[in-house]
Amino acid sequence: MTLARTVALALALFVWVSGPSWGAERRVALVLGNSDYRHAPRLPNPVNDAKAMAESLRGAGFELIGGAAQLDLDKAGTEQAIRSFGTKLAGADVGLFYYAGHGLQTRGTNFLLPVSANLTRESDVRYELIDVAMVLDEMALAESRLNIVILDACRNNPFGGRGLRAVSPGLAQMQAPAGTIIAYATQPGAVAADGSGANSPYTEALSKALLKPGETVFDIFNDVGLAVKRNTGGVQQPWVSASPIEGRFYFLGPTTVVTQAPAAAAPVPAAADKEAMFWDSIKGSSNRGLFEAYLKQFPQGTFTAIAEARVAELGAPLASATASAETTSPERAPTTVAALAPQAPPAKRVDVAAIPYLTPKSRAALASYPDLPSPKALAISAKGNYAYFSNKSNSRTEDDIRRSALQYCQYRADEPCTLYAVGDAVVMEAKTFLPMPVEIVGAGKFDPARVPFVSDHTRRVGMVNYQRNNGHKAVAVTLTGRWASVWDRDSAEEAGAAAVEKCGQTAGKEDCMLYAVDDEVVLDEEPAEDEEN
Repeated sequence: MTLARTVALALALFVWVSGPSWGAERRVALVLGNSDYRHAPRLPNPVNDAKAMAESLRGAGFELIGGAAQLDLDKAGTEQAIRSFGTKLAGADVGLFYYAGHGLQTRGTNFLLPVSANLTRESDVRYELIDVAMVLDEMALAESRLNIVILDACRNNPFGGRGLRAVSPGLAQMQAPAGTIIAYATQPGAVAADGSGANSPYTEALSKALLKPGETVFDIFNDVGLAVKRNTGGVQQPWVSASPIEGRFYFLGPTTVVTQAPAAAAPVPAAADKEAMFWDSIKGSSNRGLFEAYLKQFPQGTFTAIAEARVAELGAPLASATASAETTSPERAPTTVAALAPQAPPAKRVDVAAIPYLTPKSRAALASYPDLPSPKALAISAKGNYAYFSNKSNSRTEDDIRRSALQYCQYRADEPCTLYAVGDAVVMEAKTFLPMPVEIVGAGKFDPARVPFVSDHTRRVGMVNYQRNNGHKAVAVTLTGRWASVWDRDSAEEAGAAAVEKCGQTAGKEDCMLYAVDDEVVLDEEPAEDEEN
């Protein structure tokens, strides 16, 4: 079996287990390697390290920013690559950032050194280097299910003789936001070797280990740590910082067998194993098509009755699946779990022309609602305002969608709205407008759990990360949940202006509203009027 066929098999069998599953997992990686420094000692291996990692990640099914490792970038090029990474990461399931090159910490903050970096005084740090938090910020905005940051950047400080007293050895340990793993080539505050061979000791071990089938991501980092510690005589010990991760992630699935070409093909799993693997990958899904596919492939399977019940629960007809089962198995009893389940009355489907309170112009704007993917929700007000949300990127739950529709509508109408439709079904009682007020905190102390318009995932990751940052900071949001934050600015005014500007770069035609400055919510404050000359 060739490596390409092995990888295809691994991806087809899904690599997430013990958590929600879906059929088309999307993985995005940005790989950076800097060797040819203009104002600092050249490093021989980072470019080789980045190429090795890019090849391994491509073999593990990752889409690479730029199609390959990004090498010897200056500051502007690095920032552009990170922005492209954030854009591509939107709607992806797994994001991975890898960096090899010079790195340093100052005042507890970690920085990556582009090849153009030239520090002559401490204030140059902000203008010459790349804060690792920029990468974490992009990942938080994308709301990927799992993010992995790998830093092979703990080498000696290249500007050690320039009197930069705030610069400390190695890298500082960072708190991993929710759903994030941060891996270092060595422990915080220590220095890693560049390596005497073609690769650093850390990347040499990691690029090979992540292609071992059946190893969880934590198993791989543990194996790499032990290998590097052994190969460096205990001088270098890799380190991992992680938040709780839902499910178990494999770079290559646990059932994959890799063989060396032209050896004989790997054994094909038995039918029972195939069925168990299939079922394990879909059992937590809310996609009825996956259960229908199971019934079609395994009409007499171990989990057939459960699959039929799930299809019925998710609202799909069982005619084709049941017919297939009866054709191939005449001895089966005709009564199934699905047949015994109580049948709910059919829901009234959305007819845009029948939505009350709206103007003809609003109805025309809502004409596309029935064709939008679910989960989705539509909220209306008695004043004729409306707001609808649809989950186009798999990043918002149904609860997020409902709350966002109500918050958007309530903010625009300046009064509580009500849910008119959830999915394609009308949920508002005829001739009855029952207000459904939602909380929109506009003043007071900043609380990540109460930030309006954004998803719960953003609250748990992006807003918690914002709260932890130091210095003058600010966060801006839009009514559709786009947001941006900045920190470590010279003044509150500068932070506020920068947050709104950053938000506007991705908001398109939407208005960005300043939500918080430092740790105070300012959404309800009136914008300051320009003074007359």
